[in-house]
Amino acid sequence: MTRSRLARFAALLASLLAVPTSATAGDFPRNPFLADSPNNQSHWNDAATDSTPAAVPRGHYCLTAGGAAVAYADTLGIPAYDADVGGKRVVWFFSGTALRKLHLVDGAFVEIARQPVRMALPGYRPQSVAARSALADELAALLASGDEAAIGTAIARQPNRLQTAVEDQVAQGVLYSLFTRDHGFIGANARGLVRIDNLDPADPFSGLAPPQQVRLPDSLFDDARARAATIFPADSVFGLGMTFNGYLVVSTLGGTIATLDRDSFAVIDTYRAPEGEVFTNGFATSPELGGGAVYIASNRKLYRLAVDDAGRIGTEPESGAWEAAYDPGERLPTGKIADGTGATPTLMGFGEDDDELVILTDGARKMRLVAFWRNGLPKDWRQRPGTLSPRIADQITVDFGPDFPVVQSEQSVVADDGNAFVINSILSGGSKPMPISGSFTRGLLAGTVRPLPRGIAMYRWDMRADRWRAVWQRRDVGTIATVPLLSRGSRMVVLNGTLEARPGRLFQLGFDRDDGGLVMSIDGGTDPRFNGAFTGLKTDEGGALMYTTLFGLVRFDVAAMQQAASPEQAGAAECGGG
Repeated sequence: MTRSRLARFAALLASLLAVPTSATAGDFPRNPFLADSPNNQSHWNDAATDSTPAAVPRGHYCLTAGGAAVAYADTLGIPAYDADVGGKRVVWFFSGTALRKLHLVDGAFVEIARQPVRMALPGYRPQSVAARSALADELAALLASGDEAAIGTAIARQPNRLQTAVEDQVAQGVLYSLFTRDHGFIGANARGLVRIDNLDPADPFSGLAPPQQVRLPDSLFDDARARAATIFPADSVFGLGMTFNGYLVVSTLGGTIATLDRDSFAVIDTYRAPEGEVFTNGFATSPELGGGAVYIASNRKLYRLAVDDAGRIGTEPESGAWEAAYDPGERLPTGKIADGTGATPTLMGFGEDDDELVILTDGARKMRLVAFWRNGLPKDWRQRPGTLSPRIADQITVDFGPDFPVVQSEQSVVADDGNAFVINSILSGGSKPMPISGSFTRGLLAGTVRPLPRGIAMYRWDMRADRWRAVWQRRDVGTIATVPLLSRGSRMVVLNGTLEARPGRLFQLGFDRDDGGLVMSIDGGTDPRFNGAFTGLKTDEGGALMYTTLFGLVRFDVAAMQQAASPEQAGAAECGGG
């Protein structure tokens, strides 16, 4: 990773040069090596904003027949992308054991192609669509009755390893992924990578190429470090991204980040964080530093690394890299992977006159929303009292009052146009043991039979004062373990969760960005098809909610739903079913 001073100077000089992009004015530039889409990776875009220009329809709805298309997963599937190919809307969905290529025809998903990936799942037997649908109906009724023992029995008897579906995806499936400029799929696959391309990228009916699966060198991984500092028993690939100068980047739980050739997956260079530091989230990339800027947070520090034109990783200030300490807090007994931040770093400020920031939540018991200067510090800038680095522009405590002694999050900050939305992921008061082991059951019970963590809040960056300002907060909203989204087109944040006034029912909920008022709801009742645990909310490019849930890929069509009164309205009738 060492290089001459001349090379360092050249890399720094390159940061002043523009990188070709296809950005719309005012938006974060799109990566020229990824799909020309607002959704081309796990956190939507390279800045990890979890926001979209699409307008999600406002209004209140009951789910009715035809109101949602479902493509059932093989077990638990997370990534999904869509694009226009030859005038046809095409969807790619990793369904737990395979990548599937789908069309939406008359309100239903139709499979065009499927390509399995290599996985070792002892005892796994696939189930038919009819069997999956029947199980969803059975579980919806059991959740409505609150019979946890029967729910556990139903899950444990499933031949598709539903009980360990979440753990299977962490160990062998795909969590983080990318959608390439040719609409190919790249996924982080345990200790390796998998790539599946289209046989003909220009043909919406084209089949899928055989998967390119590689195992990464053992030298990238540190099982002992991951085991000591996280909830996981071994190290694995956890983050995946693409620099704007064309290098694939992976990060591991054990504190390694590596650059790879995007075609061959050959490792080019590596950087390992200091002892005791781990990477438990994804990372952001940007056109800065000649297209090689990578923003990644360990459980102790936020780093900007510099990937040069040869794929080498720079950590020295001469390359444009920096590091900044923040409050790591303490290791909590439940609810967090490790100490430190639970958020992928999010970039904010892309206009000519904007403050250029990178934001995350820290590890304090009542977490702080922390903003760091992305590039140079302002003239005459002095370190703020109580911060651990002069690069911290400001930090503000997320406080929901004395009934919330711990406020922490495992979800990224959702950001757009100076706004930053955060949720609390820690349940006040603890919880009793689950009826059976496995994270799938925990996700299934949350919000219907078991309570959810409550607390959501919006903040806004004040450029004149270089300060965060609290805009609104709500303590009556519970949130599923799902990354929310911000719809710029409808000025609304959307999440999957509950309302205190409607216990035992899950909703898709939309809150006005500026005042926190409830302006959208879709009542999913207890139907597990609409429980988005362990994923991130997404839309298609037209603004229809389309994301993966515990049972598969779902696309909502509010035009086919029954309009309803706001669930906050006194005396409002409850939607039927569930």
